[in-house]
Amino acid sequence: MRVSNQQGGTMDITIHGTAAEMIQNEMSLGGYKSPEDVIYEAFEALVKQKISDSIDEGLADIEAGRAMEITPDNIKSVLDKPLDAWQK
Repeated sequence: MRVSNQQGGTMDITIHGTAAEMIQNEMSLGGYKSPEDVIYEAFEALVKQKISDSIDEGLADIEAGRAMEITPDNIKSVLDKPLDAWQK
């Protein structure tokens, strides 16, 4: 399968087994013109789920007190702090 993107890049991939069967099944059910359409929608759903999970994690951090308000008074110290110092 050859996959193209808007920037003109392409990628050849071979899909075997259950994944190939799932793609064919989705196409046979209708609504998809090509395997690329199925894969695009699957990746779109994956990205949306990752964003949702990240939001949930951020909200949990806020609820657990692992967040701070950024103000004009503290922004410089926040930006100057090394990234690894912010890791959990």
